[in-house]
Amino acid sequence: MNAPNSVIDQRMEAERIYGWITDLCSSEGRLVAMLELSERRSQVESLGHLLWHSFGAVAGLLQEIMSIYPSVLTNVLSYQESQRICAAIGLFQAMASDRCIALQLIRCEFMSYLMPMLRLTPQTRSVEHVRLSVLGVVCGLLKSDHKEVVTYFLGTDLMPHVLHNLELGSSMSKVLCAFALFRILENEVGLSFVGNTMARKMHLIHTLARVVHQLTLEMEPRVLKHVVRSYFRLADHPQCLVLILKHLPPQLRNGYFCKEKLPGYENANMELAKLSCKLANKEAQIYKGKE
Repeated sequence: MNAPNSVIDQRMEAERIYGWITDLCSSEGRLVAMLELSERRSQVESLGHLLWHSFGAVAGLLQEIMSIYPSVLTNVLSYQESQRICAAIGLFQAMASDRCIALQLIRCEFMSYLMPMLRLTPQTRSVEHVRLSVLGVVCGLLKSDHKEVVTYFLGTDLMPHVLHNLELGSSMSKVLCAFALFRILENEVGLSFVGNTMARKMHLIHTLARVVHQLTLEMEPRVLKHVVRSYFRLADHPQCLVLILKHLPPQLRNGYFCKEKLPGYENANMELAKLSCKLANKEAQIYKGKE
């Protein structure tokens, strides 16, 4: 009896995927392989594992990333280069989404290959696609909740890039950077790092205040969500708390953002209320301690 068509189709698709992974080792077939595999990232849950454990696949993707460095140095990126490098980075994002592989990527200093791409300054579509792809890998790694991942990023220039793009980047860049910032602050190492010096605290608090002001002009609920949660987390640090009480934007206290079921941030009312309550309690404790 012949196998059902669905089983045959699955087997053929699996063989195609294995073939494309093999083609990553070849400079001739790599582009098609990267594009085909990138399209299937959401469909093949084990793609990250397959790529990481396949002979030559990671090396081939790294060759692709390094080939773009001359364009990074000249700060100019063509559409074709952007398409090609984004396909390669997308496959690393599939690997970064796996918690175990994420730690391996950090330990082998993989992000040192991608971080230079965040220094690209043109606001062209080609550069923006690369920037978003790199930030996607960063966010994927931070989702792993490893202290080691956060510690690694604190030793790079990620934080300045995150704060810059959170304020001046495109809408999607702001969303990714707001998420990355919150994940860093959520970890005790990240919170301590930010609260360690006055310059870092002031830079962060003032940047968040400017972002809140921007959100009154052009709302992006996903950014607001992570900004509110970042404030909530920062309030756990005594020195940051003092600055928040002094510089918290009034829009976060007076109900400006409290709209019914804000799309993308349906819990806005509840979380803003929790933030106000937490700050009020902390402020009361400070005054009580002074008496």
